[in-house]
Amino acid sequence: MNSTESKTNPDMAEMTDTERLKEIIEKLDDVPSLPTVVAEVNRAIRNPRVDANTVGQILTRDQALSAKTLKLVNSAFYGFPHRINSVTRAIIVMGFQRVRNLVLTASVLDKFKGGNVDFDFSSFWKHALGSAISAETLSQELKLQESEDAFVAGLLHDIGKLLVVLYAPEKFVRIRAIVNKKNCLIIEAEEEVLETTHSTVGAWLAKTWQFPPKLTQAIRMHHDPQSVREYYEMTYITHVADIICRALNFGDGGDKKIPKINDHVWKALKLDKNILDNVMKKTLEGFDKTKDFLQLLQ
Repeated sequence: MNSTESKTNPDMAEMTDTERLKEIIEKLDDVPSLPTVVAEVNRAIRNPRVDANTVGQILTRDQALSAKTLKLVNSAFYGFPHRINSVTRAIIVMGFQRVRNLVLTASVLDKFKGGNVDFDFSSFWKHALGSAISAETLSQELKLQESEDAFVAGLLHDIGKLLVVLYAPEKFVRIRAIVNKKNCLIIEAEEEVLETTHSTVGAWLAKTWQFPPKLTQAIRMHHDPQSVREYYEMTYITHVADIICRALNFGDGGDKKIPKINDHVWKALKLDKNILDNVMKKTLEGFDKTKDFLQLLQ
């Protein structure tokens, strides 16, 4: 935790860790913010009359971000036979939502490349990307209408861990020590040290970034899916995707545990072994094509 904050703001010393983290996320200027272009694109595509050229013009104002987005569009992951050279063309081919989500992906990956802390950011993002692919694949396998947003929910479901690592590093060291000593889930260690979890912290950031409610809820509730009362499919998919990637050993989920898929979620999504086998197979195939995504972390 930033010791300067405690000195300049006496009230901070009286806060719980939960309140202190929330204060940091909501008010400190150095918490990563998304480019203005992302917010403008989000607003634009909510207009049913907007066209691809208009959204493309918004995106090209940020040349670095649009270049990174096009790199992902043309990656092996999507496998288009001909190169797509403009954001407008990408929107026509892929649709508003998918391009919006790729813009968001490129922006977040760029914001959280790493830091001067003892943490394996590469392994974190490998788990996140695996979860994104798994969430999108599961949504498609179940023929749900959530596949495009499911990718983002899977990608960012653990974003709160990065905020704890970057803004409360000494707390994270204690969390990691408890995980190693007790061989427990990371959320159990977080509750012991912080009296909150990365899910709640991540949801605070998602709200600050003005994410849609269903994405914010998926981040907040993916470890407690049976408690949701709306947007439940997105949360359920994110919950399952996280566990699938733990089982596939993609990157680092924060501990060595592979939780059981919640019984309520299993029944609600009508899962079975064949569905999971198909999703795991396709997730493995998709992850092999994520080189361009991972290069954004370098």
